[in-house]
Amino acid sequence: MRFRNRLINTKVVFILGALGALLFGYDNGIVAGAILFIPDEIPLTPLIEGMVVSSAVIGAMIGAISSGPVADRIGRQRVLLAASVVFLIGAAGSGFAPTAAVLVTSRLILGLGIGISSVVVPLYLAEMAPADKRGIATSMNQYMVIIGTGVAGGVAFTLSFSGSWRWMLVIGVFPALVLLGGMLLMPDTPRSLVRRGDPEMARSVLHRLRENPEEAEEEFAEITELANDDPDQQASPADPSNAALARAKGPGKFSERWVKRLLVVGVLLAVFQQVTGINAVVYYSPTVLTDLGLTPTQSLLFSFLNGILNIVTIAVTVQLKIVDRRGRKPMLLAGLAGLVISTAAIGLVTIFGAPGTATQIVVTILAFVVFTNVFSATWGPVLWVMLAEIFPLRIRGFAMGIATLFNWLAAFAVSQAFPILQHGIGAGPIMIAFAIIGVIIMPIVARWVPETMDRSLEELENDFRTGATPIVDR
Repeated sequence: MRFRNRLINTKVVFILGALGALLFGYDNGIVAGAILFIPDEIPLTPLIEGMVVSSAVIGAMIGAISSGPVADRIGRQRVLLAASVVFLIGAAGSGFAPTAAVLVTSRLILGLGIGISSVVVPLYLAEMAPADKRGIATSMNQYMVIIGTGVAGGVAFTLSFSGSWRWMLVIGVFPALVLLGGMLLMPDTPRSLVRRGDPEMARSVLHRLRENPEEAEEEFAEITELANDDPDQQASPADPSNAALARAKGPGKFSERWVKRLLVVGVLLAVFQQVTGINAVVYYSPTVLTDLGLTPTQSLLFSFLNGILNIVTIAVTVQLKIVDRRGRKPMLLAGLAGLVISTAAIGLVTIFGAPGTATQIVVTILAFVVFTNVFSATWGPVLWVMLAEIFPLRIRGFAMGIATLFNWLAAFAVSQAFPILQHGIGAGPIMIAFAIIGVIIMPIVARWVPETMDRSLEELENDFRTGATPIVDR
């Protein structure tokens, strides 16, 4: 698709590119409210109820592992177009589902869209952004996920008075339509265009996105130089036969030691983000609060208000540009400290506090607020920034798909295990386990994770290849 609209600026590209993440957040978060009312119309056994929630996670795994290689071959923008259609079908199917089987299937389709967007949105944003703004631009992926989750909380609370779970689910159709229309106007990323043999279009896109023509030319030269040095693409990137050969070779080789190390780092970060307990909080905090004595409407009101607070946290983080000023690793380590403290607090007050008392409820609510807001400012966005930064261009989509698959596998394990363990041993010991895991993760992050701030993607790739930026070998 040719890019002809000269009026589209960088902010518009970033906002529309990140709209898939908003759908991710909305469709992933709305089920927490809808599941409280679905059994009033469609009978659900505990097994089927778990499938309604977890089928989206299964779909996300499939979407994550399949979308990366496809994005490497046909481009980021086309895959995001496809994701908008998938979101449309899944949201409409969920909202109008006549049976549990149709509901589970539609949630699976929605999961495909969620998985695709979780891989391709960060890629799209990172490859569009200049080096000095890449952190904040790529962070928009997680920020839009959180905004989508917050919107889901507001919609669920508003419709909880009437129990209109179908409207909760079908509302996801409208942002999907906006994504579809918006991405029809968006270009593919310059790096993807060069990789696929269209350097002149890449240069045109850069000149439309960068305020300074000299900056655009320097970035274009850097991208094409790296492409020419790529062992999978030794001829000029303008040679269409060479581009076809590069695509035929698939996602590239993992035989180089530095690439293997980066893949291990990416997979570990993806798993670490989930085993701190975020999905247990997103999916089951309303359930935990109702177990403590709150009504479903009160629990959903908390989710809604907490979602608003998360959005405020996002606004402050964006305004201060923390991710591009403080660095990636310091934010990950600070985030772990906050997550450990909050999960430990929930665990201790649940185990040792008097059941159903005001103290237990207040401490649990405050700890949930701290947990979600710390996650929103640190591990939520920074993971996706780093995954989009650390992998070499020739396998970036494929490698990010693998890391994201492990992220979803960990999310699935947490979301499936939590209700079973909660029934068996209670929420308190589970939260203590999350805190212990966070403590174990800290030294691994400190020793293994490289800092990627303030360097272009091409500089990072060259530094990793030459060892200028070392990757710890264990």
